[in-house]
Amino acid sequence: MRATAGNIAADYANGFQDVVSGFLSGRPSWRAYHDSLRNASQPELEELAASRRSESLAFLVLMLTGVCNADCGICFTDRKRKPNELTVPERDDLLAQAAALGAQYVYVPGEGEPTLDKGWWNFLETCGELDLPAVVFTNGMIFGDEDLCRRTWGMTPLEAAKKIADYPVYLYSKYWTPDSRLSARLLNVQERRQPYGQVDGVPVPLGLQTLMEYVPRDRVGIEVCVERRNADDVIQTIVPFAERHGLATLVEMMQHNGRTFQDPSYDMTDLQADAVAPLLSPTSCTLGTCKAVVTVQGYLSPRIAVLENQLPQDRRRVVGADFYRLLHETPYIVERRYNLACLCETIPAELAGEKIDLRSVYNVTPPALANAVGISVDAEPQGGGVAVAAPAKASAGGCGVSGGCASCTALCAQH
Repeated sequence: MRATAGNIAADYANGFQDVVSGFLSGRPSWRAYHDSLRNASQPELEELAASRRSESLAFLVLMLTGVCNADCGICFTDRKRKPNELTVPERDDLLAQAAALGAQYVYVPGEGEPTLDKGWWNFLETCGELDLPAVVFTNGMIFGDEDLCRRTWGMTPLEAAKKIADYPVYLYSKYWTPDSRLSARLLNVQERRQPYGQVDGVPVPLGLQTLMEYVPRDRVGIEVCVERRNADDVIQTIVPFAERHGLATLVEMMQHNGRTFQDPSYDMTDLQADAVAPLLSPTSCTLGTCKAVVTVQGYLSPRIAVLENQLPQDRRRVVGADFYRLLHETPYIVERRYNLACLCETIPAELAGEKIDLRSVYNVTPPALANAVGISVDAEPQGGGVAVAAPAKASAGGCGVSGGCASCTALCAQH
């Protein structure tokens, strides 16, 4: 809420009154703040924005590289290293500016595979120096493939996992199915490149097993993107496994963007979608008011899965710039900041000039955030069919409900 308030003040002071007022109107909890903005002089607005500058960013979303060693059929990216990816010094400057604006962590979803970035260890060093934890999503293959690990980092997977444990990084490793052959097909890799081991009799990728053995358990998580071929595995095996072992989970729907745009072949059946919906993790769509997204080449983007070629021609690059000013003087960023729909799907649809069916996409809103920005978690589908589902349950268990958090329907403190 503090970060949102800081951004509202800055955007209002910079002439985006209509955008801000459109967001605040109809949100009773923000009425007094809105009135104070309307009654303030320009110097007062600027002073208010300046006073909130150091807490105006909740977190930074940063892509490290476009290259990837997997080729997931549902992926919307092209898996290629870009010609002008941010250099280590450029990234260090951005991270320092983000920390100064109050960012609590840096979120690395990966346009490609983050561990293959040439500045990977430098990135972690900088995060440590800035006390800026990194939440990184990885296919985990490097922690299970000794040849890849030696070629990339000059060490064994075991050595890499032990080294990772010394940095402020939280790793969400891909675990899409307990079936190693199906996993190879989902990631479109040779099976030997993602060998499987076992944890308590459950088949898991060897990379995940290595991380679970050598990295503190509270810094290891599972990421799974649900589609028709693995939905049953998510329900029956993966989420229960995570709950038993105290692993954080990010259970998400595929994005209909890039090569999957208007491709329904991977979509779950209605029965699968209904069963998976309670397990979906809260998304960051509704955090658009207080986050910033930077692509691999350093361009500001309104959302994580909006591709660089989908940005306007006057797209802004962060290199050598005042990050704060860019965030509050760039129209396509400010105008999208307060649109809390699933822009990763609506923007490509708008650019194509076509209406697409987004029935299978859920924007799960954390209850606390819903209260802060005035969103109903039980709202009807909105934004071209984008559904606002009931809040997902925490994955760690311990709420005392028979069946664990996945079966809990109460909004207790844990949830």
